[in-house]
Amino acid sequence: MATFARTARVFACGMFMTAAAFATSVPRMSFEELTDHSELVVSGEITRTWSDWDSAHKFIWTHHELKVSGTQKGTAAATVVLSEPGGIVAGMGMSIAGSVVYQNGDQVAVFLERMPNGFLRTTGWGQGKYRVDGGRLKADVPIGGIEVVDVKTAAGTSLRSLDGMTLNELSVRVAARVRMQLQGGTR
Repeated sequence: MATFARTARVFACGMFMTAAAFATSVPRMSFEELTDHSELVVSGEITRTWSDWDSAHKFIWTHHELKVSGTQKGTAAATVVLSEPGGIVAGMGMSIAGSVVYQNGDQVAVFLERMPNGFLRTTGWGQGKYRVDGGRLKADVPIGGIEVVDVKTAAGTSLRSLDGMTLNELSVRVAARVRMQLQGGTR
Protein backbone atom coordinates (compact mmCIF):
# COMPACT_ATOMS: atom_id res chain seq x y z
CA MET A 1 0.00 0.00 0.00
CA ALA A 2 2.86 2.41 0.82
CA THR A 3 4.38 1.73 -2.61
CA PHE A 4 1.09 2.61 -4.31
CA ALA A 5 0.80 5.90 -2.35
CA ARG A 6 4.41 6.81 -3.16
CA THR A 7 3.88 6.00 -6.85
CA ALA A 8 0.71 8.10 -6.88
CA ARG A 9 2.57 11.08 -5.33
CA VAL A 10 5.41 10.79 -7.84
CA PHE A 11 2.91 10.55 -10.72
CA ALA A 12 0.96 13.59 -9.44
CA CYS A 13 4.16 15.60 -9.04
CA GLY A 14 5.24 14.63 -12.55
CA MET A 15 1.89 15.67 -13.99
CA PHE A 16 2.11 19.05 -12.22
CA MET A 17 5.63 19.65 -13.53
CA THR A 18 4.60 18.62 -17.05
CA ALA A 19 1.65 21.03 -16.95
CA ALA A 20 3.90 23.81 -15.68
CA ALA A 21 6.41 23.13 -18.46
CA PHE A 22 3.70 23.65 -21.08
CA ALA A 23 2.22 26.81 -19.55
CA THR A 24 2.64 30.25 -21.07
CA SER A 25 2.81 33.21 -18.70
CA VAL A 26 1.61 36.57 -19.98
CA PRO A 27 1.39 39.91 -18.19
CA ARG A 28 -2.06 41.05 -17.08
CA MET A 29 -3.26 43.99 -19.15
CA SER A 30 -5.64 46.81 -18.31
CA PHE A 31 -8.37 47.95 -20.72
CA GLU A 32 -6.21 50.96 -21.61
CA GLU A 33 -3.14 48.79 -22.36
CA LEU A 34 -5.20 46.33 -24.39
CA THR A 35 -6.69 49.16 -26.47
CA ASP A 36 -3.37 51.02 -26.88
CA HIS A 37 -1.53 47.88 -28.07
CA SER A 38 -4.24 46.95 -30.58
CA GLU A 39 -4.19 48.06 -34.20
CA LEU A 40 -7.78 46.88 -34.64
CA VAL A 41 -10.73 46.24 -32.36
CA VAL A 42 -13.47 44.51 -34.35
CA SER A 43 -16.51 42.32 -33.86
CA GLY A 44 -18.12 39.72 -36.07
CA GLU A 45 -18.34 36.03 -36.89
CA ILE A 46 -15.55 33.54 -37.57
CA THR A 47 -16.44 32.10 -41.00
CA ARG A 48 -13.38 30.09 -42.04
CA THR A 49 -10.32 28.50 -40.43
CA TRP A 50 -7.16 27.00 -41.96
CA SER A 51 -3.54 26.31 -41.01
CA ASP A 52 -0.41 27.05 -43.05
CA TRP A 53 3.31 27.64 -42.72
CA ASP A 54 4.68 31.16 -42.32
CA SER A 55 6.63 32.60 -45.28
CA ALA A 56 9.95 31.26 -43.89
CA HIS A 57 8.40 27.77 -43.53
CA LYS A 58 9.52 27.69 -39.87
CA PHE A 59 6.27 28.00 -37.93
CA ILE A 60 2.70 26.85 -38.46
CA TRP A 61 -0.07 29.39 -37.91
CA THR A 62 -3.82 28.85 -37.79
CA HIS A 63 -5.70 31.60 -39.60
CA HIS A 64 -9.29 32.62 -38.93
CA GLU A 65 -11.40 34.72 -41.27
CA LEU A 66 -13.66 37.11 -39.36
CA LYS A 67 -16.67 38.58 -41.17
CA VAL A 68 -16.65 42.07 -39.63
CA SER A 69 -19.96 43.42 -38.36
CA GLY A 70 -18.47 46.32 -36.38
CA THR A 71 -15.21 48.22 -36.07
CA GLN A 72 -14.41 49.79 -32.73
CA LYS A 73 -10.81 50.87 -33.54
CA GLY A 74 -8.84 51.14 -36.78
CA THR A 75 -9.96 50.58 -40.34
CA ALA A 76 -11.16 47.10 -41.21
CA ALA A 77 -12.27 45.58 -44.49
CA ALA A 78 -15.42 43.43 -44.71
CA THR A 79 -13.30 40.50 -43.54
CA VAL A 80 -10.18 40.37 -41.38
CA VAL A 81 -7.80 37.43 -41.04
CA LEU A 82 -6.51 36.88 -37.52
CA SER A 83 -3.78 34.34 -36.89
CA GLU A 84 -2.63 32.34 -33.90
CA PRO A 85 0.56 30.25 -33.67
CA GLY A 86 0.20 26.49 -33.98
CA GLY A 87 -1.84 24.10 -36.06
CA ILE A 88 -1.52 21.10 -38.36
CA VAL A 89 -0.35 21.17 -41.97
CA ALA A 90 0.05 17.98 -44.05
CA GLY A 91 0.28 15.81 -40.94
CA MET A 92 2.91 18.05 -39.29
CA GLY A 93 1.71 19.68 -36.09
CA MET A 94 2.89 22.55 -33.93
CA SER A 95 1.33 23.35 -30.56
CA ILE A 96 1.80 26.54 -28.54
CA ALA A 97 0.55 26.40 -24.94
CA GLY A 98 -2.09 29.03 -24.36
CA SER A 99 -2.75 29.94 -28.00
CA VAL A 100 -6.16 31.47 -28.50
CA VAL A 101 -8.69 29.12 -30.10
CA TYR A 102 -11.44 30.18 -32.48
CA GLN A 103 -14.15 28.02 -34.09
CA ASN A 104 -16.24 28.61 -37.20
CA GLY A 105 -19.48 30.30 -36.14
CA ASP A 106 -17.97 32.03 -33.08
CA GLN A 107 -19.46 35.49 -32.52
CA VAL A 108 -16.60 37.57 -31.07
CA ALA A 109 -15.23 41.00 -30.29
CA VAL A 110 -11.43 40.96 -30.58
CA PHE A 111 -8.51 43.26 -29.89
CA LEU A 112 -5.83 42.59 -32.55
CA GLU A 113 -2.17 43.59 -32.73
CA ARG A 114 0.18 43.32 -35.71
CA MET A 115 3.01 40.79 -35.35
CA PRO A 116 6.49 41.33 -36.86
CA ASN A 117 5.61 38.77 -39.58
CA GLY A 118 2.63 40.95 -40.61
CA PHE A 119 -0.11 38.74 -39.12
CA LEU A 120 -2.84 40.17 -36.89
CA ARG A 121 -3.00 38.29 -33.61
CA THR A 122 -5.20 38.49 -30.49
CA THR A 123 -3.68 41.12 -28.18
CA GLY A 124 -2.54 39.85 -24.78
CA TRP A 125 -3.16 36.23 -25.79
CA GLY A 126 -6.67 35.35 -24.57
CA GLN A 127 -7.15 38.72 -22.85
CA GLY A 128 -8.14 40.25 -26.19
CA LYS A 129 -10.92 37.79 -27.09
CA TYR A 130 -14.54 38.21 -26.00
CA ARG A 131 -17.44 36.03 -27.03
CA VAL A 132 -20.59 37.92 -27.94
CA ASP A 133 -23.55 36.16 -26.36
CA GLY A 134 -27.02 37.73 -26.50
CA GLY A 135 -25.44 41.01 -27.62
CA ARG A 136 -23.18 41.16 -24.54
CA LEU A 137 -19.45 40.57 -24.10
CA LYS A 138 -18.24 37.55 -22.19
CA ALA A 139 -14.53 37.13 -21.47
CA ASP A 140 -13.26 34.01 -23.17
CA VAL A 141 -11.86 31.55 -20.64
CA PRO A 142 -8.53 30.14 -21.83
CA ILE A 143 -8.71 26.41 -22.52
CA GLY A 144 -5.45 25.82 -20.71
CA GLY A 145 -1.75 26.39 -20.77
CA ILE A 146 -1.90 30.12 -20.08
CA GLU A 147 -1.32 31.94 -16.85
CA VAL A 148 -2.02 35.67 -16.62
CA VAL A 149 0.35 37.17 -14.10
CA ASP A 150 0.73 40.55 -12.45
CA VAL A 151 4.22 41.73 -13.38
CA LYS A 152 3.53 45.17 -12.04
CA THR A 153 0.55 46.90 -10.57
CA ALA A 154 -1.41 47.58 -13.75
CA ALA A 155 -2.65 51.12 -13.80
CA GLY A 156 -5.99 51.39 -15.47
CA THR A 157 -9.32 49.68 -15.75
CA SER A 158 -9.61 45.94 -15.14
CA LEU A 159 -10.67 43.88 -18.15
CA ARG A 160 -13.34 42.32 -15.93
CA SER A 161 -15.26 45.56 -16.38
CA LEU A 162 -15.93 44.57 -20.01
CA ASP A 163 -17.91 41.45 -19.03
CA GLY A 164 -21.60 42.03 -19.72
CA MET A 165 -21.00 45.19 -21.73
CA THR A 166 -22.81 45.63 -25.08
CA LEU A 167 -20.88 46.13 -28.32
CA ASN A 168 -22.15 49.72 -28.44
CA GLU A 169 -20.80 50.36 -24.92
CA LEU A 170 -17.47 48.82 -25.95
CA SER A 171 -17.36 51.09 -29.03
CA VAL A 172 -17.93 54.17 -26.85
CA ARG A 173 -15.17 53.18 -24.40
CA VAL A 174 -12.66 52.32 -27.14
CA ALA A 175 -13.43 55.56 -29.03
CA ALA A 176 -12.92 57.60 -25.83
CA ARG A 177 -9.56 55.90 -25.23
CA VAL A 178 -8.43 56.48 -28.83
CA ARG A 179 -9.44 60.18 -28.61
CA MET A 180 -7.47 60.52 -25.39
CA GLN A 181 -4.40 58.92 -26.96
CA LEU A 182 -4.64 61.19 -30.01
CA GLN A 183 -4.77 64.21 -27.71
CA GLY A 184 -1.64 62.94 -25.96
CA GLY A 185 -3.33 62.25 -22.62
CA THR A 186 -3.22 59.27 -20.34
CA ARG A 187 -5.36 58.16 -17.47
